[in-house]
Amino acid sequence: MRLFYSPFHDFVHKVLVVIYEAGLEKDVEKIPTFPFRNLDGEWVAGQYDISQLNPLGKVPFLALDDGTILYSSQVVVEYLDSLSQRPLFPASGRARFDALRRLALGDAIFEFAVQMSMEGWRDPQDRRSDLFTWLWPKIDRSMDQLESEAAGWVDFDIGHAGTLQGVSYLDAWASGRDDIPGSSFSDWQQRWPEMAAWFAATLQRSSVQSHYHVAYEGDTSAENHAVAISAVQRNKDSNA
Repeated sequence: MRLFYSPFHDFVHKVLVVIYEAGLEKDVEKIPTFPFRNLDGEWVAGQYDISQLNPLGKVPFLALDDGTILYSSQVVVEYLDSLSQRPLFPASGRARFDALRRLALGDAIFEFAVQMSMEGWRDPQDRRSDLFTWLWPKIDRSMDQLESEAAGWVDFDIGHAGTLQGVSYLDAWASGRDDIPGSSFSDWQQRWPEMAAWFAATLQRSSVQSHYHVAYEGDTSAENHAVAISAVQRNKDSNA
């Protein structure tokens, strides 16, 4: 299997967490993919084209050995988890839907944060202030909800993995900053202490430590990416 993803490890990737928790590290080849900027901050849009495999043009996505393409991180993690002897997705009932609910919250927090972070790429006079005033209250309400639950969390499931991704991205991008319009995350650990305690403890999991704040080591070139794309396309064609 090949995982196409952007190896920015200043936040927790739930897909990488699931791969580790499922014991699939040796079964998944990671293909660095940069839709916009690379690890050096250089603008490389168009150099890592994935459109022939993924019509959404988004990472992460997973290419199976038979050429099947799975996109949307929620689909990718559910497939990977289905191969695990210790699944993070509860099998059924209330526990399953509670985990999916938290996964939805975590994924939304992440998407909102990415949107605002990317808005910061614009020149100051071109930034849409209404985007920030629209999205921050959604994040605040989500964090309030998670804060009310965090003290009761004992196990680790897919909802926690999604939550960890969203909160870690916000922590990396917004913590300690006072220049982000409408941000409530500059001192978030004081505002949401139960979440802060859970966050600090959960960062110690081996599946997190395996990549969080660990520099990516491997070929990140567009040429390597193109070779992987071609290999997946050949697999697709041979199994069509």
